[in-house]
Amino acid sequence: MSLTLTQEKESYMNFKRKTQSFNPAVLPMEYLPRIAYASDDKHARHYLIPGKIFAAAQPFAISTIVGSSVALCLWDSDHGIGGANHFMLPAGPEESENATRYANVANPTLLRRMLDLGARLNTLGARIFGGSLPAVTFGNTGDSVGDRNVQVVTAFLQTNGIRLLQSEVGGTHGRKLVFHTDDGHAWWEQL
Repeated sequence: MSLTLTQEKESYMNFKRKTQSFNPAVLPMEYLPRIAYASDDKHARHYLIPGKIFAAAQPFAISTIVGSSVALCLWDSDHGIGGANHFMLPAGPEESENATRYANVANPTLLRRMLDLGARLNTLGARIFGGSLPAVTFGNTGDSVGDRNVQVVTAFLQTNGIRLLQSEVGGTHGRKLVFHTDDGHAWWEQL
C-alpha cells in the first residue's frame, strides 16, 4: 500500500503523539514515513529479524516488529548493557540450524550473551513485547502461540530472578518497537 506524503505525515504525527519523546531515527527506513527518517549520532541502528539475538555494551537502537512472536529486551541498569531476542515459538529442537527461533534456546542464549558482556543478573531488567492473537482467530482460547510465547518468557524471567520492567503483550495487533541498549528505554507502536 502506497501512502501520499500527507497520509505519511498524519501517520507519523499520530505515532509521535502516542510515543511522546520517540526518536524516529532508530526504526528501519522501510517502516517509517519518509519525513520521520533522521540521523541519530548517539545510537547505531540494528534491525532484529525474527529468530535472531543481538546484545551490545555500546549504544544501539534495536528495532523489530512482533505479532504472535515475542521480543525479550534485557538491560543492565548499572553497566548500560542491553540486548534483545525475537523468538517465534515457545519450544523447539536445540540442535536445529535456526534454534534461536525457539524461546527455550533464544532466552538462555540472550542471557548468556548479556553476562558475557559484563551484565550482572541482579541488575538486569526485562521488557517483553508481542504475543498477540492474530485477528483472524475467533475468540481467545488462552492457548494460542502468542499466549504460550508470553507464558514461556515470563516463566524464564521468574526462574532467573529477572525483574519485569514492562510487558506490552497480547491483543490482536502486532507492534513495532525500538529498544535502546544503553539506557533501557523502549518505544512501541501498535500496528
